[in-house]
Amino acid sequence: MTTVGATIVAGAVAAVTAGRWLAAVEPVYVAARREPALPGFDRYSSSLLLGSLPSLDVDAVLAEVFAGRVAEACRRSLGNSIGCAVDHCWVRRQYPLQHYPPGHAAHRWHQDGALAFDFLRGDPAAALLPMATCWIALTPCGDDAPGLEFCGEDGNALLPVSALADDAIARLHAGSDSHRPILAAGDAVILGPGLVHRTHVDAAMTRERTSIELRFLATERLPARMRGARLVAVH
Repeated sequence: MTTVGATIVAGAVAAVTAGRWLAAVEPVYVAARREPALPGFDRYSSSLLLGSLPSLDVDAVLAEVFAGRVAEACRRSLGNSIGCAVDHCWVRRQYPLQHYPPGHAAHRWHQDGALAFDFLRGDPAAALLPMATCWIALTPCGDDAPGLEFCGEDGNALLPVSALADDAIARLHAGSDSHRPILAAGDAVILGPGLVHRTHVDAAMTRERTSIELRFLATERLPARMRGARLVAVH
């Protein structure tokens, strides 16, 4: 299903697979609570670099994800020459507001196509990456656990930081509804590079959410800032 600039793929991976991946990362989150400086762990977003987890085989994850309809959605926008930027893939965890760990914050409005862009020196007119983010829920989310919120369409221009403030987004999209999908474990959302989105969390939520983010790039259209990235080809 395509809605508001994103494609939702129900059952992108089997629920049992999502549960297996969740079980593989859980011990690392337990360790991160004791040791916030754990390699590959970002305290601000409670995120783990996918490639830093010995309990998850990145190649196996990619093969599982690209075996189904995620591949079709990515090829529609990127073509057939696709690589996964494995050093920019994450396991994410978001908490209900009352259970935030020290230093944690939800992701604010942003565009994934700004990855590795230098906002001080770069040219915004040529800044959006030819990419697709595959965001996979490992737990149910969007209802009583934090999910995603996006608004507008998948634009073709990079917005300046000032245009991503809450009040600026509210003015830009005044009169239109944002979208907050309710997802089951194993569902995926495919986000285009220009789609403005953030973490959706409110005071009524009581459960935490865990997800995986995979970054797919059109390898034949890489800008200079990504040419040194480690890419794993997917088919």
